[in-house]
Order: sequence, then C-alpha cells, then structure tokens
Amino acid sequence: MSKESQMHIFAQAVKEGSFSSAARHLHLTPSAVSKQISALEDRLGVRLLNRTTRKLNLTEAGARYLEHCQRILNDIENAESEVGGMRDAPRGILRVNAPVVMGARRIAPLLVEFQERYPEVEVEMNLTDTRVDLLDTNDDVALRIGEELYDSSMIARKICKLRRIVYASPLYLEKFGEPQKPEELLNHNCITYNEPDYLNDWPFINCPGQKLLRIKGSFISNNGEAHHYAALQGLGIARLATLLAGEKIKNGELVEILRDFEPPSRLYFWAMYPQNRYVAPKLRVFIDYLLEKLSPIPPWDQYE
Repeated sequence: MSKESQMHIFAQAVKEGSFSSAARHLHLTPSAVSKQISALEDRLGVRLLNRTTRKLNLTEAGARYLEHCQRILNDIENAESEVGGMRDAPRGILRVNAPVVMGARRIAPLLVEFQERYPEVEVEMNLTDTRVDLLDTNDDVALRIGEELYDSSMIARKICKLRRIVYASPLYLEKFGEPQKPEELLNHNCITYNEPDYLNDWPFINCPGQKLLRIKGSFISNNGEAHHYAALQGLGIARLATLLAGEKIKNGELVEILRDFEPPSRLYFWAMYPQNRYVAPKLRVFIDYLLEKLSPIPPWDQYE
C-alpha cells in the first residue's frame, strides 16, 4: 500500500478514535486498518498510537506525524482539485467548521438547498465554539462570529452583520414592567454569563453617565442558547444576537426593548480559509451561497 494510503488510514483512525470506526468509513476490515498502521510504524521505526480496548491515544511522535499527514493530504486534495477533474463542477467533501448555535440553527438548514444545487458536494460540518487553526486541521472553511478579524495567514470574508439586542418575553414585561431607560435595568432580573465576564457589561448610547452597564440577575450560564430559552420562559431580560431571537420577535413571543439606546453593531459573521490554499470550486460556491442567503440583511433580522 502507498505511503499516501497509509497516511490516510492513520489520520482516519485518529479522527474516528478506533480501528473499527475507521474501517467502516474506509470500507476496510478492522484487521486491515490495524495491519497498515503497524506497517507504517515499522517503516518509521516509532510507535504512533497507544492502543487500549476502548480508545486510541497518540504518542508524541504520532501527534507530530499527524500534523504532517493532514497538511500533505490537504495538499494532495487541493492539487487534484486544481488540475484534475474538478476544474468546473464543484464536487468532493467540503469540511465546514462552525460555532455550535450558529451552525446548528442557521447553517445546517441551508444545506438542503445547497446540496440540491451541488449534488456532487458532500458536506462534513464540525460544530465547536473552540477556536481552531485551519492550517492544522482538515477543515476547508471556518465560520466565525466576531468584530474585525486580522490574521495574515487567513482570508476572511464578511458574510453579514449581526446585531445584539436587549429583549424579554411579554410575560416578564407584563409582570415587572418594561424599562424605558438603560439604568432601569438595575431594578430588573437580567440573564447573565459566568464566562466570559465582559458580556455582563451591556453597552448603550444616547444616555447620560455610564455607557457600559453592569447587569445582574438570578440566572447565570455560559451558553447563549440557554439565555435565549430562559428569556422565552419569562425568567428575565437578555441581551443576545438576533440570530437567536429574530423569529420569536416577529411572532410576538419576545419583545425587543431599549431600541433607541442600541449601539451600532460591529459584530460580523465571517467565512475564513487559509491564505495559501487553492480555493476549490466547492468552497467558492459555498461562500457565494452564504452571501446569497444571508447578505446584506440575514433572514432572522427581517422582522420589522
């Protein structure tokens, strides 16, 4: 078996966490996977994996070798995409890395139409809120939320602007009243973060005194989705991106408040990919599709 094939088997075994899972993905037998990784270790003269009955653990040498494997396999795929049969029609596996909430609630529903348009593109979406380095992974593109992003190794495309707003349920407002000025939030139960702490400093404009208001409340979480559902149930007032709340505001389940004090948004949804990587047709059409569906005003903000 070729060195490239052994690299591919090794990388897949690490990704899947077991020889049997890798074998199913590669349409091989577990014994064939084990045999090829043993042959690879013999050829290199080092142990790459520590095997237990339940999982595989990379050795130090294995971790270093995996980094090289991922880069080499990506380079091979990109080279074949550029000069081979992928000149015109988008096809192949598109690996997308996205934040958990954004990916699950906003990107995944768009994939049905995308794959109907491009049936030869297979999408593999990994959801994580942990920052990833695309130069060290197999992902083709990372979708991220943030302000201006600067990274000389990456190309960052703005997909759309995101808004953070203050809102509450009609039930809460009927029971406790609607604040008319930001400082009145100090007398309300606000939904807060335990991390990162700076998200508990809510910014406002058009008001005297403090531009940042430190809010407090009885429900604390590090997850925006949990905040959203707590607000829906009338637990308190939340400040979150409209990508979570847009439809609920449109149908009246939530009410946007303090709109006149909302600061201009500097938050954007980005698509990022390595500077030195060939932009395959599958990636190009995916980014164009996101721009078509989400720019300039994303659907969750079209409720006014």
